[in-house]
Amino acid sequence: MAQRVDVPVLIAGGGPTGLSLAIMLRRFGVDVRVIDRNAQAATVSKALAVWSGSLEALHAMGAVAEFEADGARLNSLIVGDGAKPLAALAVGEGIDSPYPFPLLLPQSRTEEILTARLAELGGTLERGVELAAFSQDADGVTARLTHADGREEEVRAAYMVGTDGARSTVRRTLDIAFDGYTEPQMFLLGDVKIDGGALDHRSIYIWWHNGATVALFPFETHTWRIFGARADATNEAPPTLEELQAYMDRHGPPGCKLRDPTWLSAFRTNERLAAKYRVGRVFIAGDAAHIHSPAGGQGMNTGMQDAFNLAWKLASVLAGRGDASVLLDSYEAERRPVAHDVVKGAAQKLHIAFAGNRITQLVRDLAVTVMGNLPAAQKKLQTELSETAVTYHDGPLVALGAPPRSPSRTEVGTRALDAVFSDPATGASAALWPLIGGTAHTLLLFPDAATPLTVDAATVGCGDALRVVSLPPASDPQGLVRERYRITKPGWVLVRPDQVIAARGPAGDLAPLANYLDRVVRPAPGASAA
Repeated sequence: MAQRVDVPVLIAGGGPTGLSLAIMLRRFGVDVRVIDRNAQAATVSKALAVWSGSLEALHAMGAVAEFEADGARLNSLIVGDGAKPLAALAVGEGIDSPYPFPLLLPQSRTEEILTARLAELGGTLERGVELAAFSQDADGVTARLTHADGREEEVRAAYMVGTDGARSTVRRTLDIAFDGYTEPQMFLLGDVKIDGGALDHRSIYIWWHNGATVALFPFETHTWRIFGARADATNEAPPTLEELQAYMDRHGPPGCKLRDPTWLSAFRTNERLAAKYRVGRVFIAGDAAHIHSPAGGQGMNTGMQDAFNLAWKLASVLAGRGDASVLLDSYEAERRPVAHDVVKGAAQKLHIAFAGNRITQLVRDLAVTVMGNLPAAQKKLQTELSETAVTYHDGPLVALGAPPRSPSRTEVGTRALDAVFSDPATGASAALWPLIGGTAHTLLLFPDAATPLTVDAATVGCGDALRVVSLPPASDPQGLVRERYRITKPGWVLVRPDQVIAARGPAGDLAPLANYLDRVVRPAPGASAA
């Protein structure tokens, strides 16, 4: 006989990844417990950048408006050497998204917004509660929790997710290897005010001079984060304001006076990736699964998108929909390759930015100058950072859609696109994006006058887990939506809840659609909600 289940999903770790997962599960109506061993929320800024891919996910969470209101949109990335700028790269160029810009927002504020959104959905972040130990069997996970007052509690969950950071108790208990290395350099960090220097507070600065690098990131109203690399890699003491000022004077933009530090730290970075993301009924996500240098600002974003990928799959299985093995096995298959590329890319950017060899610096200066004058190169870099070009190639879920070997955007495994369509009755224009993803698959139909595209037989039994949106020629009079989705003849496109293309095909072939819905969306034979 199956053991009791106190909560469907237990989430260990209340940072952006854990909160994002909890929010999406609550949007599906799944009860969760989110615990965090820290009694208070962090007040330091930590991660700053929220990229387009995460803003798209935050739209589905119902929280993007707060991020837009509080975050600062970037104007440009300015790269310089000595007294002169080498290039200015306009931020947002080439990002094809409803949110074609990164926002700068302290992680502390990100967590406040997400915690408030979770509360709106009936969830609570339980602080001062630590995961002490856990075990699992075929039916669930038994966790022992320790509260701040010393009280112990046993909790039984159907599934558990470790979003508990780089030193993850969940990952270590599962004995999952965390392969990688520690960078030898000792990096300096300071959150400070800066007077002088004629700095634009809507731009990032990367400055090279006298054999070292300064990186400056704006946030809040007048605050800057300064990054540097200490010459003595054995000195682990936090920097003083005077040390940072001397570093800025020697290597940064001229004329900058630092003051009023709120956070000073010295640290080493790690480039590490977990060997697996799942053992039985226990998963890991975010920093528990991957960590890397802050170059590119993608760490928090990758974790939040891990959560966005996993949430709907767990919710489907808990609701008794689809094939549990297809859904749950697809999480690692899709997200681990993404993290592998992000870790590798962050290391490359770090090594280029903080290269000390003079020949390397000269080559770098030349490359940056060329990139600053090549729009295509700028667009490629920003699209990579935005995580809107992420493509899932592997795993049982993607395989159901039979993707091409090298899919283009809006083909199987790639992200959906926004578009504008018209209401045939009123002629009013509307955005497609609010209809895509969230808590249901979305089936986009592209009929014509001769091909009405009836899908009732293929979609029977899906209920509110499938949203059908028909876009006849009258709704797309200029063919703009069809052009965005590469539709040349009547056909259909199925979009997953995480805004990824699941399957697509011509009007005359609904078999792939029916097969996908049968394996993923329709109630499993004999299944009951877990």
